Amino acid sequence: MVPLMRVQSTKEAPTDAFVTVQYRGYWFWIDDKDFQSKKVFSFLMFLFSLAETGTPPQAPVLTIPAG
Repeated sequence: MVPLMRVQSTKEAPTDAFVTVQYRGYWFWIDDKDFQSKKVFSFLMFLFSLAETGTPPQAPVLTIPAG
């Protein structure tokens, strides 16, 4: 069975990575040549951005001329 996304880990920073993060002395990364993992990771990031609530939208400002 082929994994949907392959995240690798090493003690040294990778040289050719699509995305990296350092955590507790290890580097976790997705290889830049691993197109399946890049596709899945990008799709997940897109879903997270859609689900992010952020700040509530500001009400429109209404200007009434006084004259």
